[in-house]
Amino acid sequence: MRILFTGLWAILLFIFTCSFSFQDLIQHQSLDFSFNASPDWSELTDQDVQWYRRDWVLRKAGHLLGFFLLALLASGGGRSTYAFGLCVLYAAATEILQLYFFRGGRIYDMAIDTLGVLMAYLWCRFLVRVKLTTTNFTRHKKNT
Repeated sequence: MRILFTGLWAILLFIFTCSFSFQDLIQHQSLDFSFNASPDWSELTDQDVQWYRRDWVLRKAGHLLGFFLLALLASGGGRSTYAFGLCVLYAAATEILQLYFFRGGRIYDMAIDTLGVLMAYLWCRFLVRVKLTTTNFTRHKKNT
């Protein structure tokens, strides 16, 4: 079941990142894929950071949250550590694929996606430590 949900979430992330217009997708439920056989690779290094625009910040938060959730799903809550690496590779792949769909893939988006995966990894590690501490505390209390 975990694999099914992970696959569906990965497909949804692909649709969000590679549809021709994210705004049309959200506002009008219009899904359009247009293939660009000759992408402009220089777009990967564009530095069009727009912290002052609310919609830009929300999209970047979406990147972070989307890949945070993908990493949690793919790793089974931290049970599979190699899944985190696969999620980082998927983040890079979606940014590169965007160039082929008339979307602007960005290296800084890869970094934001990777940060989401890293946050999921750290969250899982934190939960494991809390669980171990609680388990050890409970065992210690029973033995005394």
